[in-house]
Amino acid sequence: MKYNSLSKVVPIVKPDYSKKILFNPEDFIQPGHLLQVVTIPPQTKQRVHYHHKQTEVFYVLSGEALLTINGNEYFTKPGDAFICSPGDKHNLWNKSEEKYEILVFKIDLQKNDEDTEWETK
Repeated sequence: MKYNSLSKVVPIVKPDYSKKILFNPEDFIQPGHLLQVVTIPPQTKQRVHYHHKQTEVFYVLSGEALLTINGNEYFTKPGDAFICSPGDKHNLWNKSEEKYEILVFKIDLQKNDEDTEWETK
């Protein structure tokens, strides 16, 4: 059994999002998993990116944002869930005045996050 509290996790801040890692790969019996909460600040568009090998499962916790996967747009709200497969180009755009939070479960995460390709456009 493992326990963690989101209120005790220090955020990792990136240019267009922040993340709080609830459980690292070392916390799981199976290799390559990670559980985190990603926050997109108000009026922020995340860079388009994809992963070579990992799958991501998204569950919207709070806020509303536009999720684009392979050019298909989804207006997301709390309670929505998505699976993003390897190679799926995706990003989030929070056009609102409220923060947007999404739970992200990574499957087959590669070491040092070398699996993520960020587009530069």
